[in-house]
Amino acid sequence: MPTGLLLRLDNVSGVFFPGQTVTGEVTVTTTKEKTFREITVKFQGFSKVHWTERRTERRNGKSTTRTVHYRSSEEYYSTSYRVWGDGTENQLPAGMHKFNFSFVLPLNIPSSFESETGQVRHLCKAKISVPWGFDKTCTQPYSVNCLYDLNTDSVAKQPIQCNEHKYLCCLWCRSGPLSMVVRVSRSGYVPGEKILINAECSNKTDSVVDYTEANIHQVIVFHAQGKSKHIDRKVAEIKKPAIHAGDDYIWSEVGLLVPPLPPSKLQFCNNIEINIISKYKFKMSPSGCHGNLDHQVPLIIGSIPLREHFTMFRPAAPLQPQPLPSSSYPTPMPPLAPSGPIGATAPPAGFNVSPYNPNIPPTQPGYVAPTAPVFPGVLHYPDLPPPSYNECMFGATGIADDSDDESGGRFAPKYASYNLSMGVSVAPPPYNESMLPPEMKNENAGVMIGQP
Repeated sequence: MPTGLLLRLDNVSGVFFPGQTVTGEVTVTTTKEKTFREITVKFQGFSKVHWTERRTERRNGKSTTRTVHYRSSEEYYSTSYRVWGDGTENQLPAGMHKFNFSFVLPLNIPSSFESETGQVRHLCKAKISVPWGFDKTCTQPYSVNCLYDLNTDSVAKQPIQCNEHKYLCCLWCRSGPLSMVVRVSRSGYVPGEKILINAECSNKTDSVVDYTEANIHQVIVFHAQGKSKHIDRKVAEIKKPAIHAGDDYIWSEVGLLVPPLPPSKLQFCNNIEINIISKYKFKMSPSGCHGNLDHQVPLIIGSIPLREHFTMFRPAAPLQPQPLPSSSYPTPMPPLAPSGPIGATAPPAGFNVSPYNPNIPPTQPGYVAPTAPVFPGVLHYPDLPPPSYNECMFGATGIADDSDDESGGRFAPKYASYNLSMGVSVAPPPYNESMLPPEMKNENAGVMIGQP
């Protein structure tokens, strides 16, 4: 029977914040005595960007097309230490062997992020070094969430206002205008919150408006080798029915739910930029050959909501706690052999062999480990309902490139997301022009398509 290797995190949600402690256990199972050099645990945080472009060149009078690869990477931390062995050949007795580990995440690290073009990943890897054979490895990814407090961003409270119109022209004929007025009470939101949209849409043309729409987009800029690539991903939308010629349509506090997303600013990452992670867009799409009337503005997605809206949320449902392993965590790891060179070597900075985790109280009879970390936001806002942690709406992506073992599989990062209180609807404050920033006051944008 082959050697079994299992890596397990105590926090079954797999979500952590910078500065928190990642704890877990490596289990090695053998049916007979085996010879190994060492068993190690490694923590890594890094980003990778890769995309290709087709480039046509002319050489010797002939056109040739080649594929150009653009790559970039950053490393935020990489630390490894032995939990067993000393690098020379030693015998591990038959049976099940458990080794606890603990690692303190650095403070200045970016949130987890996944896309086909670029990723920010945080991984824990266990490895058995086998002399004269193939090493045995096991990888466990986990999610890192950075805090973005909307209360510290003055733009988050600014309202959104747009007032636009255009005329549909065909040769020398011009119809009446399409016009829309859109009002949203603020610019900052957290995942799980609803953007309440108020709008008046007027169709004074001779054409039917196919639909009106509000949506949120995630705009990502990837950087590699002096080049940039922009990706626009739609993350939420609402469509309303057609507006016939001469009719109007009113949006009255229509709620657009913000899905699980990372905060707007991917801090501490230089090759993946999400400075404007979401944008608000409203369309009036007339039938035929005419163009759309739309308007877009930045949104700010945070992880701590504006304090005046705390009452909108209810605490996350508690998860079932997980029993501690029989090794009575978090006591120090016991010696692996009564004598000789076999044993855990001193871990480097960042590791705790006798771990203290601020999220886990001291061991007591009947104690069970928590299933999610303490949300750091409650330290500053004790009245803040703790969030839940939901997978990114884009689903799981493969991590095989960063894992040389069968446990590589697929992974979807989880982000802090709030639960709206049932039956609670918080209307935006009454609109008036004083709510707008100075550059938007007395603004009446107009667009004309075609020639009059």
